[in-house]
Amino acid sequence: MHVRPPRNRSFWAPLAGRYGVAILSWAAACFVLFAGRPYAPTAPFLFFLGAVMVAGWWGGWGPALLTMVLSLGVVDLFYLEPLLDLMPGAGGAISIAAFVVLALLTTKLSVLLRSAREERSRLLVRELDARHEAEAERARLHSLFTDAPGCIILLQGPRHVFSFSNVMNDTMMGKTGLVGMEVRQALPWAEERGFVALLDEVYRTGIPYRGDAVSFPRTLPDGTVRETFLNLVYQPTRGEDGQVNGIAGFGFDVTEQVLARQKAETLTREIQAAKARDLLMAESGAVLASSLDVETVLRNMAKLVVPTFADWCFVDLVEEGDYRRLEVAHQRPAEDDLARVLLRHGLYPEGHPEHAPTLPLLKGEPLHVESLTPGQAAEFAHDAEHLRVIREVGAVSVIGVPLMARGEPLGVFSFIYAHSGRHYTSDDLVFAKELARRVSLSLENVRLYREAQEAVRLRDEFMSIASHELKTPLTPLKLKLQALSRELNRHPGPIPREVVTKYLEVGDLQIKKLTELVDELLDVSRIASGRLSLDLQRLELAPIVREVVTQYELQARRAGSTLELDVGTVPFEGDWDRLRLEQVVMNLVDNAVKYGRGNPIQVQLVPVDGGVHLVVRDGGIGIAPESLPRLFGRFERAVSERNYGGLGLGLYITRMLVEAMGGRVHVESTLGVGSTFTVELLCHPLERDAGATAALMEGAAANP
Repeated sequence: MHVRPPRNRSFWAPLAGRYGVAILSWAAACFVLFAGRPYAPTAPFLFFLGAVMVAGWWGGWGPALLTMVLSLGVVDLFYLEPLLDLMPGAGGAISIAAFVVLALLTTKLSVLLRSAREERSRLLVRELDARHEAEAERARLHSLFTDAPGCIILLQGPRHVFSFSNVMNDTMMGKTGLVGMEVRQALPWAEERGFVALLDEVYRTGIPYRGDAVSFPRTLPDGTVRETFLNLVYQPTRGEDGQVNGIAGFGFDVTEQVLARQKAETLTREIQAAKARDLLMAESGAVLASSLDVETVLRNMAKLVVPTFADWCFVDLVEEGDYRRLEVAHQRPAEDDLARVLLRHGLYPEGHPEHAPTLPLLKGEPLHVESLTPGQAAEFAHDAEHLRVIREVGAVSVIGVPLMARGEPLGVFSFIYAHSGRHYTSDDLVFAKELARRVSLSLENVRLYREAQEAVRLRDEFMSIASHELKTPLTPLKLKLQALSRELNRHPGPIPREVVTKYLEVGDLQIKKLTELVDELLDVSRIASGRLSLDLQRLELAPIVREVVTQYELQARRAGSTLELDVGTVPFEGDWDRLRLEQVVMNLVDNAVKYGRGNPIQVQLVPVDGGVHLVVRDGGIGIAPESLPRLFGRFERAVSERNYGGLGLGLYITRMLVEAMGGRVHVESTLGVGSTFTVELLCHPLERDAGATAALMEGAAANP
């Protein structure tokens, strides 16, 4: 423990002690003088001058003057002439005067030296006090820095060597023992994240750096790494020469504030995005209801989502097994040429199933790529040219959603974020799926509406044709009855048999036609409701065909045609319904006679492996190619009802009956050349009961 010396010795020394020293120094001088008188008889002032000096050094002016007076008395009495007399002679007076002057000067010098010594002592004490205070302050400052709630570091030299790192900084850095290590060595990530370059800049320029919410990886005690944020200050330190010799760093942890701000910003963005999605969904309803044209609706929807929900939007359609890119919507006019190029790079399922819009189409499930990598972009590209276009678009995030109806794909909506830098989240995927569901529902409603319109049109057309066809046999029947009534009035007696027979034949023919029309309507009703049943039995096909052809020979001759029958010699047997099989043959032969234009009609039975083909070929008007796909549909007609009669049900009923008996029917035709109808039947027995037949008819009714 340090003990401080007294600040003023003359103040603390007793007064008697100071004068006692003076008297003792005078007495010592007297003793030395008288003892050495034989050896130095002429130098009395020398010893007393020493006594005055000691008295002045120790006691100051008072003791020095006392010693000087006593010394003058001794010298005057014992050494100056006359002896033992206080009045010295002229020489003695000069000696006394010189002694007094020297004594005063010596005293002055002694007092000054004593004052200087005391001042130096006081300064030394002050210096020691200041040094101890500085050491105490340094200790307190070191303790304050060490335990400070912020990160504090001191770096020395251009290599940025740690000379100090407090506890908080060690905790933040996840390691201790940083002192003496270079920043590059102690913190390997510092150079990768640019901290070393920043320190070099501060050291080189001497300009402080301040950064807010600077991120760095913090290693937690369990070894996990968490991103942490600090407000940083790098302040250059300077040496005595004014040159930068190090850097003082201060950091304050603001991770919680940054995370809270980020959370608030994220929440704000989510709220804004939710509002935008809600508004977009509301606007989509108006767009979907604005038109019944599918392409117009899809184009408007693609333009609606840009730029709120996408930077680019592609619409791809599936059309009867083919694929077409309908729309490429974007916002920036400078990308119009790029959009035209993208229109050419649509779906390519057979050649490139990994294409981004193709994947949802093939799998029937959405595609979500939150962050598109260059490797994924290369996988999505058809070829090098397509990859170049994708890179030019700069896609960073992708969502593809299929448009589905009744389990079948209608197309694909592709949403892309590019220049905006946004990324699609799981919430965005939910929104895209809901948007696609609404679009699909709208497209299905459009289809159903069109089908309903077509059904109404067909109904109205059918009602018109049916009423006309039903009137056709009724009108001549009515005329014949009226003529028969006139005959009764004209013949008062019995009417000749041949007259009545003629009228009955005509009436019977018209009733037969009327019955056929009614039967066709009943068959359609039974097929539609699944109530048409078959009476299967083992039959031979050739006799049935021959019988039907025989029945139509007269009708064919009236039309100017001839029926050529070729059933071969091989019997064809199978489990069929006789009446329904006759109905099939009659419909085809009747159809050939009606549209044969008076040309020969060929009816053949052609054996095939496991079955037989019934072929009815005419050289008539033929069928237009666009009418062939719908020829076997309900109420479908390939000709005008004004020129040809019929309800448009014969071929539909024929197809249903053939399929119910396990076969199929198809047609080949060239407009103006003729048509060939082929019925494919199985010849092996078919084990079917009434229930199985009814179920088969229900399936046929469900898929007309």
